[in-house]
Order: sequence, then structure tokens, then C-alpha cells
Amino acid sequence: MKEILDIIVLILFVFMLAMFIIGFNKQQIKKHKDKLEEIEKKKKDKINE
Repeated sequence: MKEILDIIVLILFVFMLAMFIIGFNKQQIKKHKDKLEEIEKKKKDKINE
């Protein structure tokens, strides 16, 4: 019985760690996309001046 509980806890821990990593990666990707869009917008504004 203890082995089954240990396995369940381990699976939950791995699942939560994976969700954290995926969420963190999405956040970083969004941050970089926003920064790239801002740079492109500044370039367009410079060209239009």
C-alpha cells in the first residue's frame, strides 16, 4: 500500500513540476514576443518620421 501511495505522490509531483515549467516557458515566450513587437513598432515609427 505504501508503494502505491509513493508512486501516486511522485506522479503528482512530476505533473505539477511539468505544469510549472510549461507555464513559465509560455510566460517567457510571451514576454519575448511583446518585446519583438515593440521593437518592430519603434522601427516603423522611425521610418514614418
